[in-house]
Amino acid sequence: MKILLVDDHRLVADAMAMMLQDLDSEVKVTTCHTSQQALDAIDENSTFDLILTDIYMPGIDGLGLLQGLRNRSITAPVVVISGAENSKVAKAALEQGASGFINKSLPSKEMLDALRQVLRGERYQPEDLELNARQSAHGEIGDLNKTTQPSTSDIEKDDQISARQIEVLELIAKGNSNKQIAQLLNIRETTVKYHTTHLFRCLNVKNRTSCVREARRLKLISPDNEEYAE
Repeated sequence: MKILLVDDHRLVADAMAMMLQDLDSEVKVTTCHTSQQALDAIDENSTFDLILTDIYMPGIDGLGLLQGLRNRSITAPVVVISGAENSKVAKAALEQGASGFINKSLPSKEMLDALRQVLRGERYQPEDLELNARQSAHGEIGDLNKTTQPSTSDIEKDDQISARQIEVLELIAKGNSNKQIAQLLNIRETTVKYHTTHLFRCLNVKNRTSCVREARRLKLISPDNEEYAE
């Protein structure tokens, strides 16, 4: 079994890699410490049976990685393993296509059981999220696909690209102005400017054209959008 493990904390990654040896008799773990390293590993024709990722990482965060994996049509189950005890984070990860969300505070046995559940084709999520899902079915929680969908814009750090910023990227690639993006996402134009500046810094670019090109290279956005031209 080939597992891709993505975590910027090396000690945590090493401990996780050792624990994963108990998951199967033949486990090979490839460890990456950034999302970009993980995407590069996948682009080098590496195939994996399971992908595990943290949420908070420098550069492209865990939700951005999920977006990149989806753009590559990766079929391997992806599980977010995070220390973030925030239901919004977990919901956002599951909405972005994760097959499971596991808190790092779980004992190793329970964590392994959760991963086996995912490998059986099932979905794993915290009990509080299961309760929220039942409440949502009765109309007590709004649709996560509305403009109020939780994203790491609520919880982001200075060196991360959030799911909301991926949305901004996609709209930039389609040639939308800041004003148009603000209208489409139901946010303020000043917020769009903040996200754009943040993207430039994280992707190490100076203009929109370069931003779109670099995002395409990393497959953070679909390649079929018309490229923005300044």
